[in-house]
Amino acid sequence: MTTIGILWPGAMGSALGRVWGEGGVRVVTTVAGRSDRTRELAGELTLLGSVDEVVTASDAVVSIVPPARAVEQAHEIADAATRTGHRPVVADLNAISPVTMTEVADVLTTAGCRVVDGAVSGPPPGPATDSVLFLSGPDCTPFADLVAPGLTAKVVGDQVGGASATKMSTAAIYKGTKALLLQSLLTANHHGVLDAVVEDLRIGIPELTADLAKDLAVAIAKSDRFPAEMEEIAATQAAAGQGDALYRAIAEVYRRAYGDAPRRTPEEAARVTGLDELLDGLAG
Repeated sequence: MTTIGILWPGAMGSALGRVWGEGGVRVVTTVAGRSDRTRELAGELTLLGSVDEVVTASDAVVSIVPPARAVEQAHEIADAATRTGHRPVVADLNAISPVTMTEVADVLTTAGCRVVDGAVSGPPPGPATDSVLFLSGPDCTPFADLVAPGLTAKVVGDQVGGASATKMSTAAIYKGTKALLLQSLLTANHHGVLDAVVEDLRIGIPELTADLAKDLAVAIAKSDRFPAEMEEIAATQAAAGQGDALYRAIAEVYRRAYGDAPRRTPEEAARVTGLDELLDGLAG
């Protein structure tokens, strides 16, 4: 594999493109119709004019979009493959349930593309990170063998759906914990006991509270996509016989937080240091 196409180069997609590029692969993308922020994030990647050009140029195409757009993105790639006659391997790296991943795979295989189920656990990869790329499917070799600083590939099964199930299970803990912290701290702030609660949490779970304001601010800044991801987790848990009530409620926590919060990019949110100010801004 010599060329990978990224659709789309947001914070995660552009970071994946950079580390794969550092490993010796040519990485292409398009920013046609995208925001100025996306254009800035994609600055180190090779820019092409359209999705069709990306599909034509690539041995493999990576789909990485908000969970609610995963199926729509699969159709866009499948349509481009049909129009151009070029059928790359497609790796879906979206935070979706195994059921949604099966729908994505059906769309792409009908268009003649081989499909790899994948998911990233951890922050956007880079030299200082320790992120994991979970992979599953009949042939994960194109991605399992890539060299990428800060990103470790791990094959978790030979069936499409395995990587998605892994992501749904880990994200349930990572993002669920942040939602629980946010809900509890908002309650403590309302009752005027925030300092006492934070002090106790820093003794009991110091690993979760070292950068509390920043971590919650970044989560809130990205939480426009989190309700859909929580719904995907709910569907995954329901299919396992565990019910869907818990993560549908957590979806509402993120939906409410995003609706109440001042608009910040993740980069702006990473500079937030005042927990009181952050929580006061969500009091509505």
